[in-house]
Amino acid sequence: MIVKDLSKSFNPLPKNKRVVNKKLLKDKKGVCELCGKRGQTEKHHIKTKGSGGNDTEENLIEVCRICHTKIHNGEIKLDN
Repeated sequence: MIVKDLSKSFNPLPKNKRVVNKKLLKDKKGVCELCGKRGQTEKHHIKTKGSGGNDTEENLIEVCRICHTKIHNGEIKLDN
């Protein structure tokens, strides 16, 4: 059976209400907190948004693209 109307589908994981701090998300320091490289950086959520992590200073780190990729590939482990 193919479900065409997804509005009636069951979602077992309710979405958490996120706390968004837009200023914190835009405030880029330009220094990777892991390797110290200067340049373009990205925010990484220590506790993922899907796990209830919010856009708070305690849950975000500033990382370069290389370190960010390594985190997501499991090459760099972060303590939650």
